[in-house]
Amino acid sequence: MLPDWMMPSVFVFLDALPLTPSGKIDRRALPDPGREDLIKKEYVAPFGSDEETIAGIWAELLGVEQVGVLDNFFDLGGHSLLIVQAHARLREHFTPTPSMTDLFQYPTVQALARFLGERNGDTEEEPSEAFQKSVRNRASRRRAALGRGLISE
Repeated sequence: MLPDWMMPSVFVFLDALPLTPSGKIDRRALPDPGREDLIKKEYVAPFGSDEETIAGIWAELLGVEQVGVLDNFFDLGGHSLLIVQAHARLREHFTPTPSMTDLFQYPTVQALARFLGERNGDTEEEPSEAFQKSVRNRASRRRAALGRGLISE
């Protein structure tokens, strides 16, 4: 099963696919699914500077007028290339910077802002399980390389 962010957010039903004279699908003639249908019916305005900053960045990158705090980045047309741009823009505004994984784990403005707020408010917080696992994996690979004599201490 695919994760939610990989599922198509819009389906457009056609009687027939438009074809070029050579018999291939004419992508330019396909209808635009329209992004206005993707925005949630109930708009909840950003509250606080973190939510406003995130919503502003997303609106600009996604080419939509407004992004509510409950709107999902991927449902609004976001994809992996845009998430990289969002990461670069967020890096200018937030310290410490959210990771790329954080952006996939917290796809709404509200969820990402809460995550950033909790992380900045409590510096004694336990490292995430994914981070701990990556550190263990890195240490395990290093021990294995040391054992094979590939690297020296």
